[in-house]
Amino acid sequence: MMTLADVLGGCKALAHLNLSSNSIGAAGMGRLAGVLEECKALAHLDLSCNRIGGEGVERLAGALGEREALAHLNLSDNKIGDDCLAPNANWFHAEGAKKLAGVLGSCQALAHLDLSDNSIDARIWGKLVGQQGGGKTLVHVVFRRETTAWCS
Repeated sequence: MMTLADVLGGCKALAHLNLSSNSIGAAGMGRLAGVLEECKALAHLDLSCNRIGGEGVERLAGALGEREALAHLNLSDNKIGDDCLAPNANWFHAEGAKKLAGVLGSCQALAHLDLSDNSIDARIWGKLVGQQGGGKTLVHVVFRRETTAWCS
């Protein structure tokens, strides 16, 4: 039986991928990461509501590397802040957050970024956005901090 990772592995020209609300988790992100490394043309990636957490973000960051084409990244409601960043602090605590910041710095085409509903403190969230080449290409940034989880 073929998995989604098997199918996507053959899609080298894939430009738009929406896997929102699929409960991928950190383990699933590990399997998906290998596939995403090969999708060099990926311009739009929506992984919202997948509970990938800090470990999953670290795996995603490793997979994305330097993406010249990535213009839209949605990681909203993934429990990133719950184990990746210290709320109300002004420094990074986990490798996943550090790697994500580094990836944002190398995604020079990134124009749309959504990290909302991840329990990320505004100061830390600002540092993540600031890593993205000083925000030169960002035109749409979503910072929404809800207390109600829409993706359970």
